[in-house]
Amino acid sequence: MKVAVEEIDRIIKKYKNKKGDYESETILIDNNGDRKESNTVSVWGCTADISKIAKRCRHAIVSIRDDDAGCSLEIDRRAFRGTVFAFRNVK
Repeated sequence: MKVAVEEIDRIIKKYKNKKGDYESETILIDNNGDRKESNTVSVWGCTADISKIAKRCRHAIVSIRDDDAGCSLEIDRRAFRGTVFAFRNVK
């Protein structure tokens, strides 16, 4: 199921420049069940990270769940490099 362009644009606008408070977070969920069943990863957050990810992966977003606590984006794995690539080699 494809998410409407208007819905993605709304999420991008809503979360753009959103700083959040001390307990704000962004959570990446990459589990085997989602990989095998729907070939997706999920990201939940309540800060500008959601806006940036939605903008960057807009063509791969499968579903959006948005409420008062934050927003969850389900994204096709085509747009996902893997959790290992979130970290740099530190010398």
